[in-house]
Amino acid sequence: MTADDMNRSSKAITYVPLGKWLTIEMAVLFVLSLLWLLESRLAGYSALIGGLIFVIPNAYFAHRAYRYQGARHMHLAVSNIFRAESIKLALTAVFFAAVFTLMEPVHVPALLFTFAVMVVLGTALRWLIRPRPQR
Repeated sequence: MTADDMNRSSKAITYVPLGKWLTIEMAVLFVLSLLWLLESRLAGYSALIGGLIFVIPNAYFAHRAYRYQGARHMHLAVSNIFRAESIKLALTAVFFAAVFTLMEPVHVPALLFTFAVMVVLGTALRWLIRPRPQR
């Protein structure tokens, strides 16, 4: 590897596969919802809502957090991460509050189980699908 190759690879912008993460999360969410649908229609619907309570704020966070890349935009990236995380947590809380106040009836085990599985899946995906340098 020449010095030019090393400089080029160190300057490469990292590509974060957000679309791949979202596709996998949505596929798992639909499978879980279909499995809960075997118990009842309410359980399937509640599972779908529980998964969306995770996916929507998380997609917002990912979109905002990875909006700026590179050393020139580092201050914007860091401030965006903190702001996006705060909004993500607020959205999650608002969605849970809305479901428990506006949606009746709710199959609570399906809703919470699916949310928990999606949290674990989201964490696992960040370890399994690594960002890679863009060419």
